[in-house]
Amino acid sequence: MHPILRNVVAIVAGVVVGGIVNGAIISISADVIPPPEGAVLTTEEGLKAAMQLMEPKHFIMPWLAHAMGSLVGGMLAALIAATQKIRFALSIGLVFLLGGIYMVIL
Repeated sequence: MHPILRNVVAIVAGVVVGGIVNGAIISISADVIPPPEGAVLTTEEGLKAAMQLMEPKHFIMPWLAHAMGSLVGGMLAALIAATQKIRFALSIGLVFLLGGIYMVIL
């Protein structure tokens, strides 16, 4: 496979697999650490109202999801990339950082 094509596949695979890992952890997070009683986390208004009820334990799973998604995606990109493996791994981390910042802004 041509090195440029391999590097493109590394980026795409890293973002997709990292996103799947992130989403999978987020989807099971309510089963592992239930939200506060009466909290509705499916709407923006419900999330804002529930923030006052949340304890530090409620932020572990979102943090873990983003950390593991970035880690797995970066590792996969480094394994697939033909050249400059560390740059490709860091670029996946940057994509996830920018995605997280975007979600906070929303």
